[in-house]
Amino acid sequence: MQRVNRDKIRSFWLSWSLLILAYGTYGQLLHGVGAEQLVWVVSLIFVVVKAGIFTLLWHPTRRFVLLGFQSDIGYLVMALMLASLVVLAVVQFRAFIYVVVLVATTILVRIDCLTKQLGDRLTFLALLGLPLVGMGLSWLLNQLIIEVST
Repeated sequence: MQRVNRDKIRSFWLSWSLLILAYGTYGQLLHGVGAEQLVWVVSLIFVVVKAGIFTLLWHPTRRFVLLGFQSDIGYLVMALMLASLVVLAVVQFRAFIYVVVLVATTILVRIDCLTKQLGDRLTFLALLGLPLVGMGLSWLLNQLIIEVST
């Protein structure tokens, strides 16, 4: 049984590496712009919420989104949200692209976990831990750069 689990984890190496790399580059962006501690905390909250929505809270989230398409008011709200996202994409293009990449790599890991039947709890831990590893590696790299330059 342990061999099966090892084989499952070996098959995730590409999607997991992309998720770590995406969050590593996002962490480098935060270091590069000199983001305050509040931005880092919001980013960590984003990681937890996103992991929860894609795993443990998937069914209620799916039901809520589908409910929005069942009435005229729901269509109006969805259209307003889409218009707001378009404005955000135009005004803050770089930040918007980073968020899109982070969500896309999360979806890729989620799909891999679904196809290998990993389970919601282990998938949640993967979607929580891997981004933290990526952001931690970016912090470590930044600290090494600061250490070398001084």
